Amino acid sequence: MPKIKLSRIHCKLPDEIDKDEMYLKMNGEKIWPAGMIYYRVDTGDIVDLDVTLNVKEGWTEIELWDFDYLSRNDFLGKFRFKVDGNIGKYTNTMTLVEENSTASYLLEWEIVHDPIAKAAKQGVFAVDE
Repeated sequence: MPKIKLSRIHCKLPDEIDKDEMYLKMNGEKIWPAGMIYYRVDTGDIVDLDVTLNVKEGWTEIELWDFDYLSRNDFLGKFRFKVDGNIGKYTNTMTLVEENSTASYLLEWEIVHDPIAKAAKQGVFAVDE
């Protein structure tokens, strides 16, 4: 199973005037920030995430949410990217989900381990002709 690392998130523009209370989810589960409800970010903030996840090969989605005390939390957007055997660093722009949102975020991530690609490079798999 491939392993990815979410390295950093860039807040280009928050959804709220007084900063976003941001957190990340994957497959319905909160994955960041650990030990906190949310992390406050404002325009120009770059936050180290240091989150490593095992994912299936193929398309992966990371959701960005804004915590609200008095109303439902806002699902601001998602980062959608393809995980394959190409180990390396990548950057994705958030796709907005919340109607009328002005939020803009970038996610830096990398594929750090793909056992199938590694085994193929080492010649572990035989090819039938």
